[in-house]
Amino acid sequence: MSDLRLRAGALFLGAWAIVAVSAPVLPLRDPDAQPDGLVLRNLAPMSIAYVVARVDGTVQYASEIRRDGDGGVSLRRGDTWEQAAGEGARIDKARFVLGTDALGRDLLSRVVWGARVSLLAGLLAALVAVVIGGGVGLTAGLAGGRVDAVLMRLTDGALAIPRLFLLLLLAALFRPSLATTVILVGTTTWMAAARLVRGEALSIREREFVSAAKASGASPMEVALRHVLPHASAVLGVEAALRLGQAVLLEASLSFLGLGVPPPAASWGGLIADGRDRLLDAWWIVTWPGLALAGVVVAANLVADGARERL
Repeated sequence: MSDLRLRAGALFLGAWAIVAVSAPVLPLRDPDAQPDGLVLRNLAPMSIAYVVARVDGTVQYASEIRRDGDGGVSLRRGDTWEQAAGEGARIDKARFVLGTDALGRDLLSRVVWGARVSLLAGLLAALVAVVIGGGVGLTAGLAGGRVDAVLMRLTDGALAIPRLFLLLLLAALFRPSLATTVILVGTTTWMAAARLVRGEALSIREREFVSAAKASGASPMEVALRHVLPHASAVLGVEAALRLGQAVLLEASLSFLGLGVPPPAASWGGLIADGRDRLLDAWWIVTWPGLALAGVVVAANLVADGARERL
């Protein structure tokens, strides 16, 4: 059962990672383009809009078209019909698989490009948290005594502060950006990793191979990096998977509140914020990024649970 959860979660995360990395070469529309807010806004999934390319090179979108008797083309834009072009105009169709938002932007493109922002922010923030937590836990577990007591009291103090409140406070003090979001999320989620690694270090330092390394003249740094850290890597790997899901969710929360990655850059939290006022008449604006976000968080937890049972 653990292998099944591990493989399912890893497959889902791997698929999203491939999509996010491949976004620049995929046949997608510009995620920030607003070609026609009148015709393209709030189109439902699988909707089709007509694209009329004039002889002079200009392009117009329409909800409906009709051929006139003189060979021209009339377009319905909103509730009105207008003459678009004379003879020679080329008419194509544009399909919007996931629909569009209130500004006429293609949601498929924005969800895919949003994955680049959300997954990158989550991955880097999880890495920051694991590195800081691993360093603190390893130092506390191997040093012991007063060093251990001081580091663990600092960790307990950090855990006692409501995380979301701290994130909102810090995010309000600094200019929103991807780098700021990564640093804020990473530096406020390292405590669990520190406690886990400290527990592993306390156990490993009493084993015979560590005593043998010390007796052979190995320095404390060498003991920590060559003998203790590799044996604690399994715990760090599980914690990294958990932190990934949590970091993606926290980044989405900050972006939803306008304190994360600034627009017009697409992120899943920002996309959900764009559609929060249109749940009744344009449910798809919130649904697709919401499903992607929930899927990544669940997949990260499946990987962590499966890896913990297997290791």
